[in-house]
Amino acid sequence: MLWLDFLIFGNGRGMKSPYSDDVFYWLSGRLYTWIGGFGAQLRSFEWFAPKAGSRRRLVGREFVVFGVSRRWLRVDVSWAVYQHHPITIEELRELESSLGKLT
Repeated sequence: MLWLDFLIFGNGRGMKSPYSDDVFYWLSGRLYTWIGGFGAQLRSFEWFAPKAGSRRRLVGREFVVFGVSRRWLRVDVSWAVYQHHPITIEELRELESSLGKLT
C-alpha cells in the first residue's frame, strides 16, 4: 500500500498538506508529520495499528507509540521520543531541526 501513499503525497519530503502547513516525511518507509509537543512529537498515518509499546528508530532517536486512533481506513498514530527524562525545549528544537534537514 506504500504506492498509494506515494501517489497521494508525492515523494513525502517536504510536500505540503492540502489543508494546512504540515510537512510530510518518509521515514523508514512510512509517512510522518511533525507535532512538536511535549507529549508526542511525530504523527504517522498507517494501514494497521502498531501494538501498544511498539518502538521505532527514526532520525537517530527511539520513538514509542503515544496514542492510536482510527480514521476511516487509516490509523492515526502519535509517537513520543523514548527517553528516561522529560523532553526539553532544546531537544525539541534539535529534533525538529534534524527533520528539517531531510527536505
